[in-house]
Amino acid sequence: MTSLVEATPTLAERVAAEIRSGDDSVVDAVIAAIVASDTFYAEATMLTAEQLRDSCVANLHAMVETLAVKSRLDLTPAHEAGRLKARLGIPISSLLRAFRLGGRALWDRIAEMADGPGDVELGSIAADLWEIVDTYSDAAVQAYHDTEVDLTRADEMRAARLVRSVFDDHSAHPSRLLDAMRGLRLPETGVFAVIVADCDAGVLTPGGLRRDAAAVGVESVWDMQVDSAIGLVVAQAARDVDATATWLARLTRGRVGVSAVFSSPMSIVAALAEAQSAVGCGGVGVTRFGDDPVAHLLAADRAASGVAAEQILGPVLRLPPAERADMLAVLDAWYRCAGSATAVAELLYCHRNTVRYRLRKIGDLTGRDTTDPVQSAELYVALRAVQLR
Repeated sequence: MTSLVEATPTLAERVAAEIRSGDDSVVDAVIAAIVASDTFYAEATMLTAEQLRDSCVANLHAMVETLAVKSRLDLTPAHEAGRLKARLGIPISSLLRAFRLGGRALWDRIAEMADGPGDVELGSIAADLWEIVDTYSDAAVQAYHDTEVDLTRADEMRAARLVRSVFDDHSAHPSRLLDAMRGLRLPETGVFAVIVADCDAGVLTPGGLRRDAAAVGVESVWDMQVDSAIGLVVAQAARDVDATATWLARLTRGRVGVSAVFSSPMSIVAALAEAQSAVGCGGVGVTRFGDDPVAHLLAADRAASGVAAEQILGPVLRLPPAERADMLAVLDAWYRCAGSATAVAELLYCHRNTVRYRLRKIGDLTGRDTTDPVQSAELYVALRAVQLR
């Protein structure tokens, strides 16, 4: 009859069995070492003693089980530890130190169980143990970084929602606007303005614009649209608003519209409309609301301005493209040159008679004479409406 002899447990299996049985001596040693060597754990106010113990228990159990049976690799506790430390703002160096101390505590217990320094198991188990510690540390670090990215993205999304809400109509609930401004750390008093700038998506970032504006003493928040940046700026003086708009125009090399300055946050919605009107009326560079009142009036109702342009200048607009362009150029120069045919001829490099001929033809086609104040005003409004299309 053959007798069955139980195999002698390895050192790793004995330590695993001890920890599995509920022996807390290794866990206690790790926690004591962590708290003694790292002020972030010793002085932590958000990480509770229970959270620290639970994390140590879970990771020590997982590491020692892997040491005993390689197929039992379970990195879940390491991932959870990394995510927890990232959420609580504990430095990654402290996270790594905790894993090293855990590995050291396991090694000390294994050495105590060994048959002296010459135990043949110690050599192989040492290499395995520190490889496992590295594997768990790497997993925790990856989870830490992933969580940081998620937290940053969540913060950015929350900030973006707050910024967007600043430009909403809060007339029925003013406190919501003030809460949003406080959440964004914006002053509630000062010289306010709204700025709208043309820019391609991805070229500028809200954080970058805010930092650059702060560098010149202007507080701001920015809402990035597909093809524009909308900013609320709070300055000490109107000249600081102008300086910010000029800097932004240089940065974007595009159109920048600026509202009139105002002193109450409750005027943000009206100011946004002003800035949008200004950017829609101007060319490359800065256009301030009020610089071109007629253009701003037309831009406020594109449909009505289009109808007016067609009713007044329709016959001119239906000319062949080249002739239409010549007629509109003469009419535009006429107003720019204060009605001087000589100045228009010099500006357009043509003869004065050519200028007079084209103006007469405009009059014949539209029934409006540039020398008649009312009719000339109508022609000017129609011309500006065409230019704003």
